[in-house]
Amino acid sequence: MNTTDIQKLARQGESEKLEFKLGSVAPSSVARVICSFLNTGGGRIVVGVDDQGEFVGVKDAPDTASRIEMEVRKLISPTALWDMQVVGVGDDREIVIFEVPDGPDKPYVVEGAIYTRKGEKTVPATRDQITDLIQSRTRESERWERQVALGAARDDLRDDLVTETLKRATDAQRWHGSVTDLDAFLLSLGLLINGSITNAALILFGKEPTRFLPQARVRLLVSPEGKTGDVYTVDRTFDSCLLENSRTIPEALATYTAGVESRFDDDWQRTERVLYPTSAIREGVMNALVHRDYSLNGSIMMVVRPNSFEISNPGSLPSELKPADLKKDHLSLPRNPDIAHVCFLYGLIEKVGRGTQRIVEVCRQARLKDPRWQSTRSSTTLTLFSRSAALSISSQLGERQELILKTVREHGTMKTPELVKVLGVAISDRTIRADLEQLVGLGLLIRRGRGRSTSYRSSESPT
Repeated sequence: MNTTDIQKLARQGESEKLEFKLGSVAPSSVARVICSFLNTGGGRIVVGVDDQGEFVGVKDAPDTASRIEMEVRKLISPTALWDMQVVGVGDDREIVIFEVPDGPDKPYVVEGAIYTRKGEKTVPATRDQITDLIQSRTRESERWERQVALGAARDDLRDDLVTETLKRATDAQRWHGSVTDLDAFLLSLGLLINGSITNAALILFGKEPTRFLPQARVRLLVSPEGKTGDVYTVDRTFDSCLLENSRTIPEALATYTAGVESRFDDDWQRTERVLYPTSAIREGVMNALVHRDYSLNGSIMMVVRPNSFEISNPGSLPSELKPADLKKDHLSLPRNPDIAHVCFLYGLIEKVGRGTQRIVEVCRQARLKDPRWQSTRSSTTLTLFSRSAALSISSQLGERQELILKTVREHGTMKTPELVKVLGVAISDRTIRADLEQLVGLGLLIRRGRGRSTSYRSSESPT
């Protein structure tokens, strides 16, 4: 989350999905609120903000946050997934944000008590609420990733990857149980049920997952320059488990998507820019591996085209999200919370629910057109665009957008009022801001600053 997102949260005030805490808060107090969010659809805790939404900050925020995080994980049962981050809010002040998705293993308990949200308050669950939470856990057990992997057994898992995940989780203080009992670890994560492994366990750690679950296969296609249709120079599949694929797929993609584009500036100095940011590709691949609908047949498809890179995975977005929501702040809604939790423990997911925003950020930093998400009833597709794609689109701009782009190029960095004055044409504030946002999204302009200090410059000018 950036400062603007946090300021918007602060202005909203406390609610069923948001609670403020002062910097001196006790870990047990944070644990009760996190417990209530896990039991009631998720939410956020912002530590270092008073009840009026004013930033007061947290003293020694990184150390304080780590201490609270470690204590809270000991207090909540069963183990759960959430994210904690330290964010600067100006004037050397920092706050701590806990982002909590809806928990799959309700009811969650803190020190023997079950908590839920009632408006902006964290309260003990009533008897009827406890009954509903237990029933919801029964429904969650029917989720595809929690179903027993038919035909597979415990020895179909790679113990080396289970051990590595356990070690990483322990080192990061995200796991506080036995460091040698692999089955206890799997059991606590819902990956081992009555001695049988689940579909999620097979997806994550399986020796040969596609032998039991063909839909776990990932396919890579490369379309040659100047060709369209179904002509491909590369058609490769990845049949390993998710944790293994998280290493091999980026290595393979580097061959086809991590090249550079060379150009000469006005001083005849050669500059090079990557075709696609490595971190954007990594986030896109991980989102597909973690959030695809594994109950559907079909593989994740990665297609490298001359001017774009597509990642398409089976399954639509959750009903609560639209493609446009992925570019802005939103609560995490993991389709496969068990798979997401293990990826978090392993270190493949660092910021819960932040992956799509990170993709947008790094593409803009690389002066590329904004990524595009499309969602249908059966699939979700992310498209990354190369710089040449953005330049070709610039030829399709309207007359006003072309004039704005030309003016900024000529004058260098400009603020909106300055731009309107230089243009010398009648144009509403809303219209010019929409034009500027479109040019930023296409990678033709770069935005700097926030609010009144916002300025724009051409992506072709020196950094």
